[in-house]
Amino acid sequence: MTNYAAIVPDVDGCFPTGDTIDETIDAEQKLLHNHIECLLDEGMSFDFKVSQIETLKADADYAEALAWAMVGIDETQFSTKQVRFNVSWSAYLLNRVDNYVAQSHDTRSEFLAKTAQKMLS
Repeated sequence: MTNYAAIVPDVDGCFPTGDTIDETIDAEQKLLHNHIECLLDEGMSFDFKVSQIETLKADADYAEALAWAMVGIDETQFSTKQVRFNVSWSAYLLNRVDNYVAQSHDTRSEFLAKTAQKMLS
């Protein structure tokens, strides 16, 4: 049985729970992380508004809140900036990939990105 439930006003549908306030805050961070990953996997952005606690305290919907907490997200984990990296493959595998991408009109990078996305979802 959980003792605490939270509302994340800036993210619709985010309602973490926990046995303690700390567990509830940890659950909130995990939910936000998963939510952002889902958005990015769907090609969407994660531009959240960030409400100030003082503003929320004045809102009748949150007037009876027992505790307030701000949760930080490391946005660098979710950067969509392109990054170069080196890959070492056998010549045989590289030739197979090159033949495949030539037929599909992709690039090696597109092939790797699509394959990675498919494996991770």
